[in-house]
Amino acid sequence: MASLSPTGTLRRSLLIKVISKAVPSREDVASVIELTASKVVEALQAQSMTLYLVEGTEIAFKHVYYSPSLWAGDPAKEKHFQETASKLLAMRLPTGTGNVGKVIQTGEPLFFSHSDNPQQMASLAKTTGFEVKSMLTVPLKTTITLGAIQVLNKEPATAANCEFTAKDLELLKEVAEYSSALIHRMVDPKFTPAADDTARFISRLTDLPLVTRLEEIEVDEKLIEVTGDAIIRREGVFPCKRLGPSSIAALMTNPLDYARREAFSQATESSIDEVRVVSATLFEALLKKHFKEAKAGPAATEDVDISSVAEVISTAYTEDGKGDISAADLEGEDSAPVIQLANRIIEDAYVSGASDIHIEPMEKDLLVRYRIDGLCQEKLRLPKQVTGAMVARLKIMCNLDISERRLPQDGRIVFKKFTKKNIDIDLRVATGPMNHGEKVVMRILDKQKSTLPLPALGFSEENLAKYRDCIRQPYGMILHCGPTGSGKSMTLYSALSEVNTPDVNIQTAEDPIEYTLPGLNQMQMNRQIGLTFARALRCYLRMDPDIILVGEIRDEETANIAVEAALTGHLLVSTLHTNDAPSTVARIGEMGVEPFNISASLICVCAQRLLRRVCKGCKVPYEPQGREKALLEKAIGWSGQIFKASQHGCPACGGIGYKGRVGIHELMTNSEELTEAINKEVEVAELKRIAMKNGMKTLHQDSMLKVKQGLTTIEEALANVPPDLIT
Repeated sequence: MASLSPTGTLRRSLLIKVISKAVPSREDVASVIELTASKVVEALQAQSMTLYLVEGTEIAFKHVYYSPSLWAGDPAKEKHFQETASKLLAMRLPTGTGNVGKVIQTGEPLFFSHSDNPQQMASLAKTTGFEVKSMLTVPLKTTITLGAIQVLNKEPATAANCEFTAKDLELLKEVAEYSSALIHRMVDPKFTPAADDTARFISRLTDLPLVTRLEEIEVDEKLIEVTGDAIIRREGVFPCKRLGPSSIAALMTNPLDYARREAFSQATESSIDEVRVVSATLFEALLKKHFKEAKAGPAATEDVDISSVAEVISTAYTEDGKGDISAADLEGEDSAPVIQLANRIIEDAYVSGASDIHIEPMEKDLLVRYRIDGLCQEKLRLPKQVTGAMVARLKIMCNLDISERRLPQDGRIVFKKFTKKNIDIDLRVATGPMNHGEKVVMRILDKQKSTLPLPALGFSEENLAKYRDCIRQPYGMILHCGPTGSGKSMTLYSALSEVNTPDVNIQTAEDPIEYTLPGLNQMQMNRQIGLTFARALRCYLRMDPDIILVGEIRDEETANIAVEAALTGHLLVSTLHTNDAPSTVARIGEMGVEPFNISASLICVCAQRLLRRVCKGCKVPYEPQGREKALLEKAIGWSGQIFKASQHGCPACGGIGYKGRVGIHELMTNSEELTEAINKEVEVAELKRIAMKNGMKTLHQDSMLKVKQGLTTIEEALANVPPDLIT
């Protein structure tokens, strides 16, 4: 029997899964059916509920529910109903069969009760196996009829003679109406429900009020101004009014996205105690209305656009520039326009989703670039003369020596101190002398950003199951390898989040601490005072740890202590910079660790990369030919339709054709054969052959799998990972 779980947790996970997909798959039908069924049974207190969908020329049973009141504690009866439900779920009916077929054909509901039609109820009792007192059947329809919902009998404790009423019929029709649009969206990608329909679905399923007009919304302008545009857009939470000193009422398109609610609360130090549902269209209208007005008011000087500040600076350096600011006023790090521009660059990069900011002096100008989804994109070109002031300003923000221009320097900016928009981020800053001046690169570390669950990182089902087994081992060493920016830290944090329970002591040694996670003991390295990974590891071995995370194994001392920790009852996770999983073994050996210690301590090595996702809104399907087809067949033994990026893109991806990134993984788990090979110090190529023989999918194979799934393109896959030479 299909079990119903009308709990908040189930609804939250299913609803977020369904509405967050721009192009949902057929598998998501089950999620919507589960939600719809839960709502029907809960709202109508039905003893039996069946949901049908039309599939070609047949009607399929998609969900069958029987109430425990039907067997009243009798195990034999319970087993009978379970077997009946299983048989029904495997059945197909010709279209037009029975009451359900009639409802699907006519598109009109049916309502029978025992008092009105005893013969019909007696007929139903023969097929259901229990006495039927009342029946409601309503169609699931949008532009077409998709199926039907049928309920039999109200629970005996809730209605006289178990009969439904006309009010129950109206309620069931309402549930069917707002569920139909989403079910249609699941089974037909070309069908797009209106934003209002989706909002109505969410409102009904969450039992929260729905707002449909701007006129219904009273907004506290001061609260919006204090919160800021960036936080509201990023978290999808629009604050309306204060309910108390630290509590607010808000509008959301998805009030069950608790991760965003928590991020909003942490950023604003206000709890969301009252939520109403709005459509995505109305949410955008609110942003456009209120932030357009805010920029025209007194706060306009704080929200000056980055291009406006850059234009002021550029004008001051032109020969015929006639601005109020002269070029001489821009040469110092305390210049107001330079300070403002530095802040605006960081804010703009953060809102744009950049991971890094590059400030690069060229021969004739100063270039500002953002790295978004793994690729650098040019943002600004400023006059060469502002280079000194800009670099000095950034050095001041991270307490570096502004007089030292010949040597590289590292620092950190706590940006919350420099903005009034409640953007709480840190930046890891690196400066270095180039041929035309000092270059500055800033890595954005969003402290409010929560870790992603492991299934969202791009692991294949096979790799995810293996990796979850590995991180639950009581001791040993798990290593992640890949270049900078390949997602190693996020994977490690996600893994720790999954095993982080009150009975486990997790200690981390990081440089820098990128994400602050509750329940973890995190230590920031500081080489200037001698606090290195090796010293932190020695300290941790005396602090009763269960799991130790070391940010990176860089030297022989750290490697040996890490292996020692893994061999003495601790689970140790760390990272290295190698190209693939098998070469990690050789790299540790080069650090001076004995082969038998490596093989004894190693649980698995996970090599990874991040590939750009092809935009769901504008990707172009095609059949691969020639080399592309051969690559797919050799790597994963498959060929068929794949996708490429649109040349012109769409508004969703900014005309690029790609949006977001997905991980690819090469997971090498230890085995007897691999242990023997490590002890014999065989070559990396031989280790790779053994690992592949034992089921390891290489980075290239996993990238081709992502191409097959339509997540990325073959061009992007080959640009990041070359084809395997070993077969």
